[in-house]
Amino acid sequence: MADITQDELITQARTWLGTKYHHQGRLKKSSRGDGGADCLGLVVGVIHELNMKDENGKPLAEADEFNYSMYPEQGRLVRSISKHLKEVPIDNMQVADLLLFRTFKDPQHVGLLTEYPSGGAGLIHCNSSAGRVVEQPLTDTWIRMLTHVYRFPNL
Repeated sequence: MADITQDELITQARTWLGTKYHHQGRLKKSSRGDGGADCLGLVVGVIHELNMKDENGKPLAEADEFNYSMYPEQGRLVRSISKHLKEVPIDNMQVADLLLFRTFKDPQHVGLLTEYPSGGAGLIHCNSSAGRVVEQPLTDTWIRMLTHVYRFPNL
């Protein structure tokens, strides 16, 4: 199994920029339409396109879950991600890591850490406020909401 590089993962994630927000969506924008994804759908779509596998060789995209709420569900997202990715200390995060944020009581939002094109740390995520997948600086506000950092296997 060939390893995926950090650059390959971020390059693939950037192909999702502009995809419209749609809760539980998994469809990237194309010449046929605006697509639709949420924050988890973006990540699932990228790992599916890259055919990323877990440490046992099983496709990570097969671990996708549906029927989740738009609001925190008592640790469900943390439990689910922890089954498939390795948690790393926040102060050891690196480009292409999966970041988990708390916007209400429980963590409920994910994004991918990038090197922002104009410098510094960035975040690719599906921002429901923007209504689409965006890349933006990883601001102090985002860092305050950051609860967990996960690393993909073989990356």
